[in-house]
Amino acid sequence: MHNQVTLKDIANILNVSVSTVSKAMNDSFEISEKTKNNVLKIAKSLNYIPNDSARSLKSNTTKRIGVILPNIESDFFAKVIRAIENEAARKNYKVIICLSNDTIKKEVEGVSILLNGSVDGIIISLSQETQDSEQYTHLESFNENKLPVVMFDRVCDEINCDKITIDDFEATCEATKYLNKTGCKNIAFLSTIYQTSVGKLRKEGYLKTLEELEIKENLIIEIPSYNKFDSILKSFLKKNKIDALITADQLSAICSLKIIQDSGFSIPKDISVIGFTDGLIPSYTIPSLSIISQNEEQMGKQAFTTLIDRIENKNKVKVSTNKVLKTDLIKRQSTR
Repeated sequence: MHNQVTLKDIANILNVSVSTVSKAMNDSFEISEKTKNNVLKIAKSLNYIPNDSARSLKSNTTKRIGVILPNIESDFFAKVIRAIENEAARKNYKVIICLSNDTIKKEVEGVSILLNGSVDGIIISLSQETQDSEQYTHLESFNENKLPVVMFDRVCDEINCDKITIDDFEATCEATKYLNKTGCKNIAFLSTIYQTSVGKLRKEGYLKTLEELEIKENLIIEIPSYNKFDSILKSFLKKNKIDALITADQLSAICSLKIIQDSGFSIPKDISVIGFTDGLIPSYTIPSLSIISQNEEQMGKQAFTTLIDRIENKNKVKVSTNKVLKTDLIKRQSTR
C-alpha cells in the first residue's frame, strides 16, 4: 500500500512552500497562473486526492449536504433530487444521498452516517414507516447536534425545523371539484401512500370536498403494494360504479389507466382519471394524463436555498419556517 500524496510532496517537487501549493489548489488570487498550472499538473500526475476532512476541520464546513429520500422510483423524488443537485453544483456543494427505502431502519442508518460530521446540513423526506409508526426519536438528534435540517414533502410536527410542502389538502379539493364540475358524480380516491402525511392530507381533501358537494358515498381504495394493484382495482371496478378516479401519486394513475381500459371502460367517457406529479410520462400515456403538478423543481430549489441560508448564517437564530408551494391542475385527455 503506497502512502497518499500530500501537499508537502508537491511542494518539494516544485521547490515552493506548502502554503503556496495550498493557495494554488484553492485558486487564490495571490498565486500566478503559471504556478497554479504547475501545481495542478503535478497534483494530477501524482493522483493527489484532497483531504476533505482536514480541509473541513480548518474551515469548519465540509461543503457537503446530505439528502435522505424514501425512494427514487417515484418521479417526484427523482425530480426533487435533480433540482437539489443542480442548485448544489452552482454553489459548489457536494450532495450525499441516502435512501431509506421507506423503512425506519434505513432512515436511522442514513441519519447516523450523515450526523457523523460528514455534512453541513440535511434535507429529508420521511419514510412511510416513520410516519406510520410516528417514531421520531432518531430525528431529535438533529437539534441536539445543532445541524441545520430541512424537511420536505413528508414532514412531521414533532421535529422543529424548516419545512417545505405543497398544499396537499387543497390540491385534491381542487381536483375533486373539477371532476364534479365536468359531470362526475361517483368519484373514487386511490392511494398506495395512505400511511404518509401527504397521503392522509390528500385523502382528507377528497373527503371534505365530497361533504361540501353533498355526495354521500366515499369510494376509497387503499392498496398496500403494487403487486396487489391489479387484483384490488379490478375487483373494485366490478363491485362499484365509478365515473372518476383521483390517485395519490403518478405511478398509480398510470397503472389505473391501463387497468380501467383493460376492464372495458373508456377514458374519459366512462371514467375520468387525475394523478399527482407531472413529468414526461403523463403527457405520453394513452390517453394523456391529467395531473396535479407539485412543482418539484421549485421544491428542490427551496429546500436547498433554505438549508444553505441556515448553514451560512449559523449564528442568527431564526424561527423555523413552513413554506407551502402552490400546485397546478394540468388538464389533458384523461378528463372530460
